[in-house]
Amino acid sequence: MSALRANRRRLLVLTVLFAAATSSAVEGGETPPDYLGKTKGGEEILLSNSEGTVRIVTFWATWCSPCMKELPVLSAIQKAGAGRIQTIGVNLKEPKRQYLKAVNAFKDWGLVFTHDKRGTIARKFDVEGIPHMLIIDVDGRVVHKHVGYNEDALEGIVNEINALIIKNDLFLEKQIDQESD
Repeated sequence: MSALRANRRRLLVLTVLFAAATSSAVEGGETPPDYLGKTKGGEEILLSNSEGTVRIVTFWATWCSPCMKELPVLSAIQKAGAGRIQTIGVNLKEPKRQYLKAVNAFKDWGLVFTHDKRGTIARKFDVEGIPHMLIIDVDGRVVHKHVGYNEDALEGIVNEINALIIKNDLFLEKQIDQESD
């Protein structure tokens, strides 16, 4: 019976992940909700606080092994794009003690972490499977969404982020050139 239950559980997880990959309330071109929760220090994190940067928002949990593979990659991206990227990791439905333990372990990663104990923030983003990553342009619109983790997709994700950085740096250069004319 336990093998049958395990297979049913796997099927349920795959169904949820498929549903999350095929539907979302926050789609490309849309402005996502502003509020992302509070840090362990109680600071309220709003997407609008990091305007002018490319923002990466990911929903994660410590029990999610794909999430735990994705977070160090996002840390490396954050460090490489310092000042141009802001990465926020929203911990989903874990006890506060587990969230704090993880955040303390990740303190040198350069990411901002918030806690969504009840999943209310995730529901506003229509998160049904994790990791769930949104890449948001400087204008505040979602330009890319990735659900799940696949090492083969990393190069494409890095290219998406680099393209946004280049696009926005070019825009800033043009704006400076126009002002100096």
